Amino acid sequence: MDHVERPHLTVFIARSIITMEPALPRATAVGVLDGIIAGVGTLEDLRPWMDAYDHTVDTSFADHVLMPGLIDPHLHPLLPAILTQMPFVAPDAWRLPGKDFPAVTTPADYLRTVRGFLTAHDFGSGPFFTWGYHPVFHGDLPREQIDTELAADRSVFLWHRSFHEIYANTVALKWAGFEDISDVPDIARDGVDLAAGRFSEGGLAAILPKLQPVFFAPDRLAAGMATFGDMVHRGGVTTVADMGTGIMGPVLAEAEGIRQAFERDDVPFRVQLTPLTTAYLQRGCTPQEAVAEVEAEVARGGSRVQMRRHAKLMIDGAFFSQGFQCCPPGYIDGHAGAWVVPPEQTEPFAQAFWDAGYQLHAHCNGDLGAQATLDLLDRLLLHKPRADHRFSLEHWGYSTEDQNRRLAALGAVVSGQPWYVTLLGEVYAEVGLGPDRAHQMCRFGSLAAKGVPVALHSDCPMAPLEPLRLAWAAASRRTVDGTVIGASEALTLDQALRAITTDAAWILRWENEIGSIRTGKKADFTVLADDPYAVGIDGLADLRVLGTVFEGRPAMLG
Repeated sequence: MDHVERPHLTVFIARSIITMEPALPRATAVGVLDGIIAGVGTLEDLRPWMDAYDHTVDTSFADHVLMPGLIDPHLHPLLPAILTQMPFVAPDAWRLPGKDFPAVTTPADYLRTVRGFLTAHDFGSGPFFTWGYHPVFHGDLPREQIDTELAADRSVFLWHRSFHEIYANTVALKWAGFEDISDVPDIARDGVDLAAGRFSEGGLAAILPKLQPVFFAPDRLAAGMATFGDMVHRGGVTTVADMGTGIMGPVLAEAEGIRQAFERDDVPFRVQLTPLTTAYLQRGCTPQEAVAEVEAEVARGGSRVQMRRHAKLMIDGAFFSQGFQCCPPGYIDGHAGAWVVPPEQTEPFAQAFWDAGYQLHAHCNGDLGAQATLDLLDRLLLHKPRADHRFSLEHWGYSTEDQNRRLAALGAVVSGQPWYVTLLGEVYAEVGLGPDRAHQMCRFGSLAAKGVPVALHSDCPMAPLEPLRLAWAAASRRTVDGTVIGASEALTLDQALRAITTDAAWILRWENEIGSIRTGKKADFTVLADDPYAVGIDGLADLRVLGTVFEGRPAMLG
């Protein structure tokens, strides 16, 4: 018999190992073979493995706590890669690699801060961009006011905090080639108001291609991708899902760009790519053509970057811009929300991917959007029943208790955005929704009570790429001013930690590979300075991440 070289066993020792496995919730040692967990328990429990294999006992984490590698199941790598190329002037504070941006919450402070960045900007390098503008905090700034208050002779773009809107001054419109509505493609005109210099929701399809040469310049994009990778690592994250590949252009082109950035052995995380059906609709593809293209990309596989059999639908508008669709009585000021894509245009793509066996994820924010999405799921199930479909409602900003009961009955799951409560809960109580609806945003507690799996995501850059802070947000329901709202909808500490580990893995269909520390799963760990169960809910937001272990390879932070 030929001799087969056996892999080397590494046994990591820790002060405590939080496994997120009910049958063995705590351990102090974990053995790893070829990136896979071989055994969990005490050092003595791993003795049979150590007797059978050449091994190393690694005590680097003896004073630290290990938990499963954290998961962010919904973000967009290209967006932070683009937006971190510009200053953040937002109503919430941001801690980015190498730079911090304080919160800016009043119109006067917004104008003052942007003027400061404008003064420092080198216009030889192109237009000025800033991200984080929000009219509720910063006041209305239509085109003419940007001209008078900020700059009339230089191109200025204000990117809305939602990412779903961009405001431009007169010079910027001319720079982009939009001096008349006839310059706007027909498919985007409903989302474009040239008088206000505003491109929103579907209107972004007109302006984004004009901006890409600026942000996609190779050196700038490479730096932005490196920043995004640093954000992932510093958040203690070992798996992310790009929940909308194709948000800035053709799906395969974006997939290739992400592969080039992260399909390397030195990258300590993996990326799941999820094709955006809207990207195919905008290209004029049929649903069948979309499925065929995605199937080919799925077959390609990958070590760090891969596309699995998932697809993303877009339903109603952004939560941060109050573009989401509300049932009667609607918004207090009477404005109407928007459909990112009209439901009748979304359904053929949903049907095609559903019939092909894909798991669907639906961007859904308001209760009217929720109604439309659940109606769609109902029709899909009537057309072709599927067990364990895990149709995922993404964000789930404002819904009703009855809708929560219905989604549970339909077998759906939720990947939620808890930062809505943190930043917008008190503001939306005054503007748009009123206290009752605003305080009941993000009904994660009642979902958990119904047995619905709930994950938490950053939708970065909509929230910090820091799962422990998201867990704090969902479990504390504290707003930025410290007020607790909708306490009955809070997750428990344990539920919140499961929402960034085991339940996040379930929603991505990776439950057999990641999400907990048990024999047979990938050896992905997050290294913490302290025990999240010991520091409690209030301590989660500031719990220090020391590094990660990705498939058995430590990657500590400097």
